[in-house]
Amino acid sequence: MSSAYSLMCYTRIPTSRDEANNEDIALSMHLALRSQTTGEWMPLNENYGVFFAAAVPRDGVPASARRACTAAERLAGEPAADRPPVSDAVAFDAVMPDVDTVLKSLTDPYLFRLRDGRFGIAATRTARGGGADGSERSSFLLAVSRDLRSYTQLGMVRLDTEAGVRRPAVDFDGRRYVIRWRDDEGAAHAAATPDILAAANAAPLSVVDSVPVAPASPAAGEFPALGSIRPGNVVEITETEAAALIARFGRVYNTGVTVRPFSLPADLRGEDARAAVRTLANATATLRYSDGSDANRAVDWNADQLAALADDAAAGRLAPGQTRRIDGRVRQTVYPVPFAVERADPSVFAWNFNGEPMFLFIATDDTDGNCIDPNGGRTHMPLRVASSILELSDAAGGREREIDLLRRGDRNSEGRVMTGCFWAPELHVIGGRLSVLFMPCFDGGPTNPDGSPNPAAGRPDMWTGSCHIMQLKQDADGRDLDPRDAANWDAPRPILDPDGGPLNPVQRISLDMTVIQDSGRWYYAWQQVGSVWIAAFDPERPDRLTSKPRQIIVPEFAWDNLIAEGPNAVVHDGRIWLIYSGSLVGIDYTTGVVSAPAGQRADLTDPAVWTKLDYPLQKSGVYNGEWQLGTGHGMWSHDEDGNLIYVFHNAEYENGRYGGRDAQVRRVHWAADGMPILDMQSDEELNPAYACITMEIVVR
Repeated sequence: MSSAYSLMCYTRIPTSRDEANNEDIALSMHLALRSQTTGEWMPLNENYGVFFAAAVPRDGVPASARRACTAAERLAGEPAADRPPVSDAVAFDAVMPDVDTVLKSLTDPYLFRLRDGRFGIAATRTARGGGADGSERSSFLLAVSRDLRSYTQLGMVRLDTEAGVRRPAVDFDGRRYVIRWRDDEGAAHAAATPDILAAANAAPLSVVDSVPVAPASPAAGEFPALGSIRPGNVVEITETEAAALIARFGRVYNTGVTVRPFSLPADLRGEDARAAVRTLANATATLRYSDGSDANRAVDWNADQLAALADDAAAGRLAPGQTRRIDGRVRQTVYPVPFAVERADPSVFAWNFNGEPMFLFIATDDTDGNCIDPNGGRTHMPLRVASSILELSDAAGGREREIDLLRRGDRNSEGRVMTGCFWAPELHVIGGRLSVLFMPCFDGGPTNPDGSPNPAAGRPDMWTGSCHIMQLKQDADGRDLDPRDAANWDAPRPILDPDGGPLNPVQRISLDMTVIQDSGRWYYAWQQVGSVWIAAFDPERPDRLTSKPRQIIVPEFAWDNLIAEGPNAVVHDGRIWLIYSGSLVGIDYTTGVVSAPAGQRADLTDPAVWTKLDYPLQKSGVYNGEWQLGTGHGMWSHDEDGNLIYVFHNAEYENGRYGGRDAQVRRVHWAADGMPILDMQSDEELNPAYACITMEIVVR
């Protein structure tokens, strides 16, 4: 194998949450490439983990209930110890995170080549946060990967020892896999097997005294770009493999801009000539990127030059062979940061109001981080309407123009008084009607369903909330009424299961509902039981499901940490991309993604249809020079030129104080490997040096 790059795996020494490097993040496998020019180790994925140990379902959880635990598909169950073995969710073929599953971390990752050229990963599995979980007495975690951009966790390789398995290392010597480790006292041991893959979850491997027992030494050297780390080992990879890792885990940036040349017939005259020139004003630019991807963007062309060209063409002053040039600037709107203060779970929606294009913005009021009962009991659902996305922002006066679609004290269709929350309102057109999906909550009763005293008695209680739909009314001719008038919306209706019961049979709360359309079928996806569920519905009767809810996404990693919520889907290049958020509201919030085939009539209620990314698609990090913590609960949308944008919130966090969540807007870039990039910075999207371009028109 010809190798061009050295690749090191490692874990970081945990620092703090506000550096996105607490134990949940630090104790995962990170990757770094050695620079071929300086010799320094350069982190991939911004020094963030790329392989995390999967949560383990507890013993007693049947296969039917753990189907959404896709990362743990091959892992054996974990003894329940002193905790209840299963929750009530199991009766509904689902798991409850942290009750039916146990989060894990890892240390001491080791990379090696399999016989077939793929990568193997050996690591010590730990309890979440790095403490012992018992597996390290006699086993290590094994995973495989084709390209180190996605991983399959095979399970635990057991060894015939109870003395401890520390810093496991595996290498293929041409005929067998040699496993080396040290026990708790530091003594070296070894074992061997002809098939390391078959060894996962199998009988313990015997210690083989004849095998050299010196385990591979940690990589030596200084790591100024990595910070405090615990290095693993170094492997050689090909230039092609390195390029793929750089494309996925490096920064993708604009490397050039082109506009194709156009021709203009010399024999055009009058209005025909002017019409031909007008089409040139719609010419777009192609932006090229460092990973080989590209994107199209609108251009603001010089209006005076276009007018002069139109005059000359109309008057017959153009001769064949002449060349004219029109100057332009690639259009790039840089949205204010923050876009909307204390507006969480944001939704931006492009809509046509009886022929009038408009943009709507709706969000959860998160004043001072109180999204249940903010503003001293003046809970409301704020809506903004404008002719452009920029006009929706606080900086453009959007907050002053907000309309309250709902207020505390309004009643739902059942006559119940809605007193709080109004969480995660999301705009869609369902059954031809503009609709808002959201979760209101109601005053809590004196006791909880289990009979215990309710601390939220007599005031808004989030646990009483459930998914509702409200729809814009239409006149007798089917024309939409003005969405800016709260009276033009019907009373919110709770969304019920096919039998007329609540969505969540395990607890009460259901929230964060969105819509997915595929192959003529309509689905709702939402959060309940700390995970994402899905069911089919009929858009002509959107307050009733037509299939039973099924769990499809479970938070299985320390980075998505006990909750998966805020789903939202877009179709791109033959796949459905469903983003979701995890790690609870606050500065640790992250965005994950699962994808499924689009347009192939796949059963989207089957968890096996969805492919989960092992690491966050978006995470806390630096954007345009400033830290943004707790990024998540995003929604796909489109700007005025049809470009895909991502609307999300991040945490307000200053001097250790959490102050709520602010809405943000960014454009989405699709990388050459097909993945969406949500954190492309302004000068990476468009290098200012390439913003001004020239279009060439040849007269023929």
